[in-house]
Amino acid sequence: MLAEEISVPKPLGVGEAAQICRVTTRTINYWIKAGKLKAYTTPGGHFRIWPNDLRDFLKAYNMNMSSELGKERRRKVLIIESDEAYSDMMRNILLDKFDDCEFHNSHDGYEALIILGDLKPDLVVLDLTMPGVDGFRMLELISDRSAVHPLKILVLSGSSSSATVERLRRSRVNRWLTKPVSTAELIHSVQNLLTKEDRNGGTPT
Repeated sequence: MLAEEISVPKPLGVGEAAQICRVTTRTINYWIKAGKLKAYTTPGGHFRIWPNDLRDFLKAYNMNMSSELGKERRRKVLIIESDEAYSDMMRNILLDKFDDCEFHNSHDGYEALIILGDLKPDLVVLDLTMPGVDGFRMLELISDRSAVHPLKILVLSGSSSSATVERLRRSRVNRWLTKPVSTAELIHSVQNLLTKEDRNGGTPT
């Protein structure tokens, strides 16, 4: 993708900018704090970057991306997690393992629904216990989208109670994991969901 081809009609998160530049989120944060990459801060304290500013940055530092990138459709994964640091950590772990996939982050449930419609991901990784959001209602809304665009859902739950497990069993989730989730568990689950037919394969560990 060449710098001139970046045309996203909304601000980018640090994780999205890192994916475009093929660097870590720590590097993007460094560039922003050093004044090299222009960004603004949301009321929640997160950096956001306008696509035009990123394009200008790439041009200024001669960082044109290879035109070979993105020629084939890449599988898309949307991570919905309110903790930005944890979300970025998951994204970096998965990006290192699945370099043929796109990973997008959302830290707000309502924003995630908008991104879901635009992105049409193959897999959604959903934190069931996002503050201020009914996780099961969010799961229901995401599941409804799968009727229009097939997708798989991996739920991360902070609760392993029998009531939570029973509700997950009755839902249309493909797989669930109980926090804290190990790196191996996360990679194994994502790999299975992206490559196999996996239906209600919950693992209440």
